[in-house]
Amino acid sequence: MRNYAVLFLAALLIFTACSQVQEITEADGITYEAEYAMPILDSKVSMGDLLERFEENSVLLIDPDGLIRFKYSGDVLSKTSEDVFEAINATLNSLPEIPIIFNPQPLPFSQPDGLEIDQLDCKRGDIYFGAFNDLSFPVEFTLFVPEATQNGEMLRITVPIQPGEQVDFREDPFSFAGYRLVPSGGIVNVGYELKDMDGNEVSFVGSIPFVGFDNLEFSYAEGYLGRTEYVGGRDTIEIDFFDNWIRGDVYFEDPIITFNFENSFGIPTKSIVNVFDIFTVDGEVLPLESMFLDEGIDFPYPELDEVGEIKTKEFVFNKTNSNIDVVLGAGPVAIDYDVNADTNPEEDTSIRGFITDSSYYKVQVDVELPMYGNAIDFVTTDTFELDLDDFKDVNYAEFKIHTENNLPLNVDIQGYFLDENRMVLDSMLDGRERVVMGAPVDSDGNVKSTAIEETFSLFEDARFDKIRVAKEVLLFVSFSTTTEGEQSVRIKSDQDVRVRMGAKFGVSNE
Repeated sequence: MRNYAVLFLAALLIFTACSQVQEITEADGITYEAEYAMPILDSKVSMGDLLERFEENSVLLIDPDGLIRFKYSGDVLSKTSEDVFEAINATLNSLPEIPIIFNPQPLPFSQPDGLEIDQLDCKRGDIYFGAFNDLSFPVEFTLFVPEATQNGEMLRITVPIQPGEQVDFREDPFSFAGYRLVPSGGIVNVGYELKDMDGNEVSFVGSIPFVGFDNLEFSYAEGYLGRTEYVGGRDTIEIDFFDNWIRGDVYFEDPIITFNFENSFGIPTKSIVNVFDIFTVDGEVLPLESMFLDEGIDFPYPELDEVGEIKTKEFVFNKTNSNIDVVLGAGPVAIDYDVNADTNPEEDTSIRGFITDSSYYKVQVDVELPMYGNAIDFVTTDTFELDLDDFKDVNYAEFKIHTENNLPLNVDIQGYFLDENRMVLDSMLDGRERVVMGAPVDSDGNVKSTAIEETFSLFEDARFDKIRVAKEVLLFVSFSTTTEGEQSVRIKSDQDVRVRMGAKFGVSNE
């Protein structure tokens, strides 16, 4: 059914004779005028074989019942959690050095807008502090962060300080990697203990320690992670079914468009479809319309107890939930779409989610055109190179084409012989002729018997002389379904057409 498959078949029927004629005309030392009849072609080919041979931009699918589908896929639109962690990292790394005036001292743990973080796991970064011992005896200074733990143990760092000594770890910080932050009511505290060498608690006279953080990066965040729109990207799916289209109508009975979601963000997410337009062969731009495009499609997502899992989902647009049969029945040549993602679209802070530094989502759009439908005078065209040098001794030729067709497609052909300047020398046939009769179908569109057709094409001497200098053939192929568009038919991979071709040549050798 693909236009270039039909064109290939037509070209094969018409020009296979060259090698046999060359053998006849190469006889040596004899002057004769004779007529030769010979079989040229006896071939059977299934629709599945033809389509696999000529398929280019789509994937060929065969349903269990044999129905053929063409599947066109867009690029994968994806987004990672990098933006969320970038915002968190930037906020916490912008903290200034904090004087520990109160003990413990609440940190100005400001978070990106809309985030309520219940847990953060740090994968790299440092904590540093400094203190001056204004006492007359040595002390042990212990910095602690109650909300930071590693393997269940609170972060505690103890260093000795001699009297009158200043310790400052800005140049030699302590690693914060591997620690888990669990803010208490959204607050992270930093405190310190001060003891003499006998273990008695003491206090500085007036010295105030400080603490700071550097280069923090996190591998996991949990909580209400805010409402954010992620820009997924824009893509175009090229559909080459109508590449050689001239005119005519094709209607696909059950086309579908599938959104394929893959998501490891542990956050409620909806699609935002900014654009979904179908470009047609006659220059129209038709929008796909559906309430699911307007309202958004929910992504699948893992729950808090499913960290590390990847959820998948397919959402199918068909003619019951969209206008897909209208827009894809109008001769689609391209589909332009732009899909973003909206996290926490309901802004429900009671829903606690998570992300990891490897979290991502992907959206891919597939278009499937089933070979179940109808066509009315669907005309395509193509040009083939031609060399008739081997026909120099042929006075006339008559071709006979016999077809046994199990495809529910009528095929009409007309062609024109062109010279080197692409001027028309003659037509191939007296008028457009049906060279393949479509097989009849039952009420469900399934083929019920074989259609048999014979076609003749005669090139007498004067007419044959006209086309000897031909360099190309411009071929027009028109096909329509058996019922001339009145009923949808099913084209299946095992349906075949048998073509037998014979010829009579008038040959002279002088």
